Amino acid sequence: MIIKRDNDFMSDLYWFWYKYVHYKNGKRLPERFDSQFNKMLTILETKYNMRGLKEGRYNGQTKAEFDKNYQRVKDIVDKSAGDVDKAIALSQTQANRISDEFKALNRAMAAKSMKQEHIFEVFFQRAYELGSVSKQEYREYKLEKLGI
Repeated sequence: MIIKRDNDFMSDLYWFWYKYVHYKNGKRLPERFDSQFNKMLTILETKYNMRGLKEGRYNGQTKAEFDKNYQRVKDIVDKSAGDVDKAIALSQTQANRISDEFKALNRAMAAKSMKQEHIFEVFFQRAYELGSVSKQEYREYKLEKLGI
């Protein structure tokens, strides 16, 4: 199995399953009761783990959003050709058009993972302006950057 099962937990879960099936079926026992329970539990475990993998890999975004954020940051880096001021200007233009606070934060995280700190700052500032980043988090970031 994918998840380590605790015996006490499993017996409690089985008890609830048993009561639910009896309630739904009007007091008659279904065929292959134990196997049905185990199959349903396995399906739920697999579904839960797949969801966890997807969210972990894409940071809570869909794959399309995740790829798009990386592509946008990559385009900024390519168009600026190593010029930091031009990269900041391009980032600022994009950031000003963003109205979704989580999109700004996700793009900032994409820039940070690509080691583009100057682009990260622009999108992080926009996420702060839109309300995705709290005042305390933004203050801590600025103090950390100043070395305080």
